This record gives sequence, C-alpha cells and structure tokens, in this order.
Amino acid sequence: MTNAATIVLADDDPVMRELAGAKLAEAGYAVVSAENGREALTLLKQRDIDLVVSDLDMPVMNGFELTSAIRSDPSISAIPVMVITASDQSDAVDRAFAAGATSFLAKPINWSLFNHAVKFVLRASEDRKALQAARDQAEAGARFKDSLMSVMSHELRTPLNAIIGFGQIIGEQFKQNNDPVHQEYSAYIIDSGKRLLSSVSDMLLASDARSGPITINEADVCLNALIDDAVAEMKNTLNLAGAALESRPADQDIEVTCDRTLVSRAIRKLIDNAVKFSSKNAKIFVGATLTRGGAVVIIVKDNGPGIEADKLAQVCAPFAQLDMSIRRSREGLGLGLPLVQAIAAAHQGSFRLDSKVGAGTKAIFSLPASRVRAIPTAASRNLSQGKVA
Repeated sequence: MTNAATIVLADDDPVMRELAGAKLAEAGYAVVSAENGREALTLLKQRDIDLVVSDLDMPVMNGFELTSAIRSDPSISAIPVMVITASDQSDAVDRAFAAGATSFLAKPINWSLFNHAVKFVLRASEDRKALQAARDQAEAGARFKDSLMSVMSHELRTPLNAIIGFGQIIGEQFKQNNDPVHQEYSAYIIDSGKRLLSSVSDMLLASDARSGPITINEADVCLNALIDDAVAEMKNTLNLAGAALESRPADQDIEVTCDRTLVSRAIRKLIDNAVKFSSKNAKIFVGATLTRGGAVVIIVKDNGPGIEADKLAQVCAPFAQLDMSIRRSREGLGLGLPLVQAIAAAHQGSFRLDSKVGAGTKAIFSLPASRVRAIPTAASRNLSQGKVA
C-alpha cells in the first residue's frame, strides 16, 4: 500500500479531525473528513476509499452503526475500519469487533504511533486482498481442472473402448487362425487400453473426491461376489507377477448395501498395491469377516517389505508413492490408496494400513454394520460367543 491511500476520517470533534487529519496528511495520505457515520457512509459510496478511521461515539450514526453498514454493503464491505474509543470502554471494543471492525485505537491517542497503526492496517488489508485474489485464482483453476477432467474422461472413454473392443475381436481371430505371435500383440493392445482407461477413470474419481463425497449407486450384493469380481479382474496382473493369491470367502449369506463397482474397484486397488510393492512370487491373502459390532471388514495382506511407520500417512496422500520420480521402478499415478479411502468414506466406512518393516502390509477396508443386510446363522453364533474369524 502506497502513501497515496485515501482515508475517511469520521469524528464529531473538530479538534480531533484537525489533529488526526494533519498527522495523516503529514504521512502522505489523502484525507476526507466526516462529522458523523452517515456522512462517512456517503463518502464511501462516492469515492474509492482505502481505510475508515472512525470514532465510536458520534451523533446521527455512530461508529458501531457505520461499521455494520459497511460490512452489510457488498460494494464496500472489504474496506478496513479502524475505530477510536475511550481507553476505559473495553466492552465497546468487543462490540466494535462484533460489528466488523478491523482494529482500534484508544483515547488519548499516542500520536507518535498513530501513523504506524494506520500503516499496519493498510498493509494487512493489501495482504488480505492479495490472498483473496490468489484464492480466487486457485478456485478458478480447480474448477477448470475438474471441467477438463470431465471432458477428457468423456472424450477418451469412447476411443479407448473401441480400441479395447476391436483388440479383443482381432485377438479372437488370431486365436482361431492359430497365430500366437499376433494374438500376443493384440493382448498388449488390449492391456494397454485397459490400463489407460483405468488411469483416466482414477483421475476423474480423484477429482470428484476432492470436491466432496463420491456419489454412489447403492445395491444389495453378496460380499463374496465383491471379492470374486476383484480377484477375477486381477488374474492377469497376478500371473505376470508370479504372485500367489489365497482367498478366504466369507459366509455366502452375507449381503451388504454398497456400490458394487466402486467397492470391487477398491479391493482391486489393494490387491494391485500388494503385488506392485512386493517382491516376485509374492503371497497375497484376501478375506472378509464380521466384527463384534457387526461391521464388514475386507482384508488384503501381503508378505512384502512393509512400510515404515512414519511413512504410512504419506503413502495414502494423493499422487504419492515413496518414489514418484520419472525413473521410479513402479508405475502408477499414486492414486490407489487415496481412492480406496474416498470409496470407504463415501460408504461411511473406514480404511487403514497396518504395516511393519520386513513383515508385510495389511490393508483393512471396512463397511459399517448399517450396510449389512443379511448375517448368516453361523456368524450370528460366533458373534454371540465373542468370536471373530
């Protein structure tokens, strides 16, 4: 803020207006005076004003009323207001701040510090305007990013689905013609298309999660079906990594209300993470159980290197891997675990990692008891006996 700032000085005492005006003019500020709050309010609507210095006790419209009027008018509400009050009126300061005052001065005024106080308030106001502008720019950028992600998702899905579909047709043709070489090429095309489509979907889902809870399409589904869906989709990944997967099915009578696509996707992300960050020929366990409170818990456990305790929070942050350099050895956007968290939150559930270096990692995805629609008789007996699988 330069010394060319324009200040409205509102006070019914002409001596006070003279003294304060002289001090402000001496510091290089442009000063316009008003005898009461109403005159000051008129000036604010007629001119570009940078600061209001107002006495609280004035006729016609006092400082409290002036401050409230400024804050209630969108065209001038951002103007800082410095109020002046008697030093023994501490409750007046509270009332002034409640009305929207920015700062205050106590009478008798310390004239040697008066201009410094004004300078401080003006600088703070300029900083606030800069922060507001930066926030507006960031929000506009976020809106643009979300819109771009939505358009990209729509525009990329159609050609990618065509690539995958025709790749599958060509692959079947090569299989019938007993042409394993070209059949393998077509498999690469299909796999690459699916991976790109998955990445696009992940980015769009992450964008949705950033702006609020993910919208879910609820339906009743068998818990085992969720796990089977996820495992079936991961067979190729497991085979390529030489990973052995052990699946412990839950009782088939357990049904939960959830978004089948999203929950299955979360389980796939956990399995993929276990494969990706484990050594070759890893052993992975996938299972589900009921807690004593009736909630459903889905567990994915691996025998990989594990994660240090101080890095558990880091790996759950968006776009985070323990190594996100261009030359990193493991592919991926770093969105897997954040998306699992977002999917759990959308279902009023929870997600956490338990890990110990050298002892592998256990991912625990839970759905609340309110989403369980059918509990089997055997499980009910176990619960009544305090047993959890």
